[in-house]
Amino acid sequence: MAAAGVVVAGVVAALVIPALGGSSGDKDKASPSSSSSATTDGTPTTPTTPPPTVAGTARPPTLPEGSRTEAGMYAWVPPEGWERVVQSGAEVHYSSPDRKQEVLANAAPARGDLMDQWTETEKDTSKGLDYQRIRLEETTFRDAPAVVWEYTVTAKGLPWHARLLGFNADGKYYEITTWYRPDIEDRALPVYEEVRDSFTPL
Repeated sequence: MAAAGVVVAGVVAALVIPALGGSSGDKDKASPSSSSSATTDGTPTTPTTPPPTVAGTARPPTLPEGSRTEAGMYAWVPPEGWERVVQSGAEVHYSSPDRKQEVLANAAPARGDLMDQWTETEKDTSKGLDYQRIRLEETTFRDAPAVVWEYTVTAKGLPWHARLLGFNADGKYYEITTWYRPDIEDRALPVYEEVRDSFTPL
């Protein structure tokens, strides 16, 4: 059943990461402690005090406890005890033990308008998998222009609900996304919101 869950998640992943993409990479179990941070390859390290700044430079952001830094591009606090899959240097997925939810984060150089890209991608998405749009609209995330895309699909005969948040900051696109089985929405959304709120561009 776990293997089947990975296959289904892979089908949905092809839809929920239209602008950033990635390639197959390493997989490992991750369970970061609440008091650890991480290096650029995602391995936990002991928290350190931000170094003093030089006049005219910006102080590094203060990261929440338990943050993992990915490829030096962003930090986040992924769900504890979930399976970690690195798709590329900056694209990282976490799958729940029951394979009913996955969260991912990614970053890449900005190329064009994100709303235009996702609108174009939706044209292909809507051709199959019983795609139903809930919303695709511009918004803001921490005062940065953002796009939110929410929809449902059917993959391998099972229903999935996808929520994507993409935004542009300092010349980079960032994405925080989840897909989950609709029957676990009550517990899936708090997990996603907690991960999203911990996300910190670097």
